[in-house]
Amino acid sequence: MPSATISPTPGRVEDATSSPPSPAIRPKGTPSKEERTFLPIRRILCPVDFSDFSRAAVERAVALATPFKAEITALFVVPVVFRSEGDATAGAAPVTTDSCVQSAIAEDLEEFLRPARDAGLDVRLCIRSGESVGHILDLAKEWESDLIVMGTHGRSAVERWVLGSVTDRVLRTAPCPVLAVPRTVPRSMPPGPVSGRILCAIQLAEPSARTLTYALTLGRSTGSIVSLLHVWDGVGGPRMRAIWEAEVYQRLHAAALAGGPPGCPVTEVVLAGRPHREILRLAEAQHTGVIVLGGNGQGLGSTSSHVLREAKAPVLIVRSAPGEEDS
Repeated sequence: MPSATISPTPGRVEDATSSPPSPAIRPKGTPSKEERTFLPIRRILCPVDFSDFSRAAVERAVALATPFKAEITALFVVPVVFRSEGDATAGAAPVTTDSCVQSAIAEDLEEFLRPARDAGLDVRLCIRSGESVGHILDLAKEWESDLIVMGTHGRSAVERWVLGSVTDRVLRTAPCPVLAVPRTVPRSMPPGPVSGRILCAIQLAEPSARTLTYALTLGRSTGSIVSLLHVWDGVGGPRMRAIWEAEVYQRLHAAALAGGPPGCPVTEVVLAGRPHREILRLAEAQHTGVIVLGGNGQGLGSTSSHVLREAKAPVLIVRSAPGEEDS
């Protein structure tokens, strides 16, 4: 398998695809300054609800923040509870959260974010009330977050519903990349910000350059190996596949070098099959620490959605820039 190994405060409380492509990845010239400065990560937004999902998300947020000395903002959104006056529910009014409740939540947040404190990171605590998704998106824009880290789901029907109602909506519309973290991390996965392995699955089309750039800069910043994967759906006979596979290896290699030396080890991988299945299989075989995929304004696409629901490793969604379609 060819590879390219190129020289490589106290808290404040405030209210990859299937069919053979024709073009190779060709960013418009070299990547723009904006594309090349995804990292370092300076501000991480971590919505929490005190569940096991949130605890796992905090652990990943701390691991990613530590190399960059990034600030972590922990956001807890108090659900709005309505009370009816007498029997007339039409006149219902929201119940406000009093100062005692605010104080109790703040103390719980302080304890929940203790791992970040112990790592010497700056932590901001934010408590708001209302609808979760709106506050997450508003806060990410308001504080110019570089990354949102949040829990994802398990396998029960209720947990899948939670993904669809909160995490999925954030993933589709967030102004910055989103890292969706499963409740548990496999014991075989070594420690570290991204466990030494990043799997970036892409199409060979221009918009994929944004996803690839993020994966490479993350790999360079954390000293990780990046596996650059493209999956073919298997259409055609053995000879066609052999010719196509050789061409794709060359394109993947060229894509990794399009913006200059990546500064981290890069391995090109070409597989045939259903994209999400091959992504998940390779991620498990390599003990991948982070799976990096693309996303667009219209949705995540079936491959990303399937991977998000079944992955054991955190999945980082990098949405395409305005006017682009996703990788």
